[in-house]
Amino acid sequence: MIAVRNRALAALLAVAPAAALLAGSPAQAADPAIVIKSASVSRDTVVLSSKAGCTNVTFTAVLSAPIPDGSPAPSGIRVDLEGPTPRDDHLRGKDLTRVGSTTTYRATVPLCGSDHSGRYLAIVSGGVYTGPGQATYIDPAFFDISILRPSKLTLNASPEPVRKGQKITAKGVLKVNGKTYAKATVKVWFKATGATTWTYRGAATTNSKGYYSKRFTATRSGVWKAVYEGDWKRNAAVAGDAVKVR
Repeated sequence: MIAVRNRALAALLAVAPAAALLAGSPAQAADPAIVIKSASVSRDTVVLSSKAGCTNVTFTAVLSAPIPDGSPAPSGIRVDLEGPTPRDDHLRGKDLTRVGSTTTYRATVPLCGSDHSGRYLAIVSGGVYTGPGQATYIDPAFFDISILRPSKLTLNASPEPVRKGQKITAKGVLKVNGKTYAKATVKVWFKATGATTWTYRGAATTNSKGYYSKRFTATRSGVWKAVYEGDWKRNAAVAGDAVKVR
């Protein structure tokens, strides 16, 4: 927390007039007169292909009191995003704008397909510049924001129909971000006709062409389901196929 507060203060003072900094004493941290009472984000996960455009995520902070009118720049509150790689650190930031005469501040930040997939740390922080080289902190709020690549999974359970006791093969292809995806685990589930729960039947691993295949013994009519659970960079995907057993 201290490191983040110091970093927030450094950012706050970085754009302060150089002459004022030279004239004043070192920056000092005071007990915050203004605090973030609540903070929220419109969504914490977006699914974008690498060729997609941008989509907006809105950050909202409700303060205990408004930033005083006439506070010298760079007083205010802002959101900064730090990405999953060093290259993405401080990917983008934006000042939150006061909503009317309330103590609510809001900013909309674009997330784009050209951004790296993965988990981003959003930091809502700020302060009030109180004089040369001095500022009062506003303790930050944190959010995890994920950019995931889209996944698509197919499933064909065959032969169809099948005789009871015969082998049935569940097979299909997994694509992530429009390309076949290898070495991924696909779990296969089955729900018999009339049943209310799914039964786990096994798992398969995709090959270099994104293809997976798993054989089972057919016992009852029902629906087969293939599930790719995704990860911190890729969205989950599900496919199903109904099979009648004679």
